[in-house]
Amino acid sequence: MPRFPNGPVMFVNPEIPPDALPRVEEVGWHALHPRFVRCLQAKKLVGFAVVVVVLGFAQILIASVPQFASAQVLFPTAWVIAAVRAVWSLAWPVIEVPRRSYAVRDKDILYRAGVLWRTETVVPFNRVQHTETGSGPMDRRFGLARLTVFTAGSAVGDLRIDGLGVDLAEQLRRYIVGRLTDANHAEQGEHAIDTGRTGLA
Repeated sequence: MPRFPNGPVMFVNPEIPPDALPRVEEVGWHALHPRFVRCLQAKKLVGFAVVVVVLGFAQILIASVPQFASAQVLFPTAWVIAAVRAVWSLAWPVIEVPRRSYAVRDKDILYRAGVLWRTETVVPFNRVQHTETGSGPMDRRFGLARLTVFTAGSAVGDLRIDGLGVDLAEQLRRYIVGRLTDANHAEQGEHAIDTGRTGLA
């Protein structure tokens, strides 16, 4: 860094042209488990079944009260809306899930998702604090699990990948934990070398 004669260090901040920026490397993205679409559809069907029960009970209840007879005209519209929502809920996973994918590289893990608005999350392993796998009742029914990655200072998961096979989710968790262990050992080794050098000085 340039210095003024017999003076302090001169601050230099040159401009970097776009052509000099590092090239984005190609990433080998991996799709989620094929059963994930059916799992999401099953969850939506369960929710739709609850709506049907509540709506049917409300219609029977109102029909039994003469004062509310005029409200019966609202139920055909309500049933149509519920049916349209059900069809959309079943179709959406078919559209959305293929646009989710993940990738694991030597120093980080990546996840991208979104149909109209795409997001891509990159979590370097040296920022990871811990990682865990989990699954709900419906996930277990389809043999699926999720992987959640937490970084230092974060109380919620910074990266969550749903729709992984149980074995794959555990393999990814162990791989990340292994990378954390290797990084900690390397950091401790560097600290020991620096301490030794300080002692020699």
